[in-house]
Amino acid sequence: MFEKRRCPHTGVVNLYSDGDPYLAVGSLVPAQESEGVYWRCYAFTEPVHGLATDARTAERRLMRQIQKASANSDNRRNCAA
Repeated sequence: MFEKRRCPHTGVVNLYSDGDPYLAVGSLVPAQESEGVYWRCYAFTEPVHGLATDARTAERRLMRQIQKASANSDNRRNCAA
């Protein structure tokens, strides 16, 4: 489960996991130079990011990347066992 928090000053929406409610796993940032929303996923070693035409699409893409990162970490745990 994820919690979304929006900054009233910047409009940035950060997503936090239940496991660590103080460290964002991703964010949605309104694009200023073009119409759309940037999304960033911090769950990988290197951040994954993209641009979507609307907030709903950006959130779906972000959640897909978070799920991929979660699946990769589960696979690593299984290999270490």
